[in-house]
Amino acid sequence: MQRVLVSFLWHMHQPFYKDLVRQSYVMPWAYLHGTKDYFGMPALLEEFPQVHQTFNLVPSLVVQLEEYARGEARDALLELAFKPVDQLTAEERSLVIERFFPVPVRTMIQPFPRYFELYERRNNTSRHHAFSDQDIRDIQVWWTLAWMDHDRRPKDMVEKRRDFSESDKVSLRRRVEQIIQSIIPEYRRMQDRGIIEISTTPFYHPILPILIDSRVDDGNVPVAVQFPYDAREQLSRSLTFMRDRFGVTPQGLWPSEGSVSNDVALLASSVGFRWMATDEGILSKSGVDLSWGNRSRLYQPYRRNGMTVFFRDRTLSDLIGFQYMNAPATESARDLIRRLKELPGGSHVTIALDGENPWDYYPNSGRDFLRRLFEGIQNDSSLQAVTLSEAMERRPAEKLDWLAPGSWANANFQIWIGHPEDHQAWRWIVRAREALMQRKDDVPEVDWNLAYEELLIAEGSDWMWWFGNDFSSDSDAIFDSLFRQHIKNIYHFIGLPEPEGLDEPIKKSLEGRKMVMAPPPPLQMTKDQ
Repeated sequence: MQRVLVSFLWHMHQPFYKDLVRQSYVMPWAYLHGTKDYFGMPALLEEFPQVHQTFNLVPSLVVQLEEYARGEARDALLELAFKPVDQLTAEERSLVIERFFPVPVRTMIQPFPRYFELYERRNNTSRHHAFSDQDIRDIQVWWTLAWMDHDRRPKDMVEKRRDFSESDKVSLRRRVEQIIQSIIPEYRRMQDRGIIEISTTPFYHPILPILIDSRVDDGNVPVAVQFPYDAREQLSRSLTFMRDRFGVTPQGLWPSEGSVSNDVALLASSVGFRWMATDEGILSKSGVDLSWGNRSRLYQPYRRNGMTVFFRDRTLSDLIGFQYMNAPATESARDLIRRLKELPGGSHVTIALDGENPWDYYPNSGRDFLRRLFEGIQNDSSLQAVTLSEAMERRPAEKLDWLAPGSWANANFQIWIGHPEDHQAWRWIVRAREALMQRKDDVPEVDWNLAYEELLIAEGSDWMWWFGNDFSSDSDAIFDSLFRQHIKNIYHFIGLPEPEGLDEPIKKSLEGRKMVMAPPPPLQMTKDQ
């Protein structure tokens, strides 16, 4: 009997947190996930060289990680984590208390008694004044330790538990810097050994079908967006960038949020990609019956507009992303292996999901679960883990007459263009782009290029994710502000005044909400004011 081929695709992504005018990072998540999952995930495969996998790296994330690795990232929260306590201002002490406790508490704070003790005290606002210098220093250290890969967290510091010194912080910072500097080389090393494949995403993570035609899936969308040039630019830049960084032209594409269409398949093929992956809901929407008796039709590649298309098994992907952390690691791994073994021989199953966010919710960053899962697959003769390019060579693709437009989320684009707040954000993009194109011959090329870079950043999917009523977090105000800052920066670089209204938040639920973030460094002007 033929083996069941299993392809894991881990999508590694963060929004572009850098303000190109101020040359500073507004949020620290790129480096924090860097010290935990961006390095730890590929490094884990050293133990399982037969479990081939695909890692999808977004170029705009790689840009940020490289800047941190060079020590050039101006990140106020990174500096705050290591600043000597006796040099902290009262405002900075409050910021440490307010910001340096990650969620979820169950897996990232409770396992460390001293950290949990400080967390409980922090939740009693009447006791904030009771934090001593030593308490503040311990918070700084535990914040950094909690965001480190479980396998590389310094054991001596974990065992010390409390009463950390400033020299401990200096040592810990060196360790953080070493890990960040090792991330991209580790992916390159594992790729060159043939253990992983590196695929990619449009450069700043835009929803390509919306960029090409915002009404591709809903003719009633009130904002007309038709920027096929930008869509091609985001794709071609990505291909070139990744080839330069990793020495190999990427074959595969996880379009941002699994967002595809006929036009996207044609565009990606013309740029040079050979395969792309998306959600099973798109296959159903494209007219393929995936009802229970026909479920096997999911477990094969398809072909459309010169592109091989893989459709992920949503159930298996979501079990890892949202469920298995709630059960013991051995039990969860055994359940997934059982489900894989129940598939017909010769099947190819794609499991695609975030490669960083789920592990925050697993004990020990999910390493116990992953070890048991990979060991089970590697030792089972009926299963074989392959990259998606390997699967493309080993399984024939069936012709697909139509590739429906949609994303992994309900097979549509409602999250990113379905709410009046989304529409307002897209109107700002359209308006700024018009101004940018009109000024192309009137401003220095270097400034125009920086403005266009800001436009491409603003086209990213992450800003619209938080607009509307689909999702909300404590960082809503920051994402809202940063999106509008990117739009403002376009006008700054092309020498035009900001339009009236850009200072007004887009997300209406922000009224009265405090924007808790590190103060940015002084504005460094790059143009005469």
